[in-house]
Amino acid sequence: MTKIRALLVGLAVLVLLAFTAGCGLVSDQAKQGAKKKIEAKGQQAKQEAMKKVEAKKQEVKKKLEAGQEDLKKKVDDLQKKVDDVQKKVNELLKKVDAQEQQDQKKEKQTPESSGSAPEEDIQNLNMPHHTPLRA
Repeated sequence: MTKIRALLVGLAVLVLLAFTAGCGLVSDQAKQGAKKKIEAKGQQAKQEAMKKVEAKKQEVKKKLEAGQEDLKKKVDDLQKKVDDVQKKVNELLKKVDAQEQQDQKKEKQTPESSGSAPEEDIQNLNMPHHTPLRA
């Protein structure tokens, strides 16, 4: 930024010189030379500023792309973990369902000798039934 300011100050001085030349203090040939110098310096300052802006854009673009790649990798890793947890949950739910079915078969196979069968039926109704989650 300080270089740009210095160039702008130089440009202002040259404009002042050109203005002075326009007032008749300097010959026509000197006027033309000063004018060309001013235009050249102005063009040079503009090109340098554009180069700096373009370099900054490229730097920001690279940082953005690197950040996006890092974020994508993190999202992919997290999705993999979610998928793994989902598989484990489904496996556990299958095991719970299989155990519940075995328990129900055992209950049906054992003779009911006591009068507490209705109470057991009520307890079975209150038990939550698990079904596998869908992805």
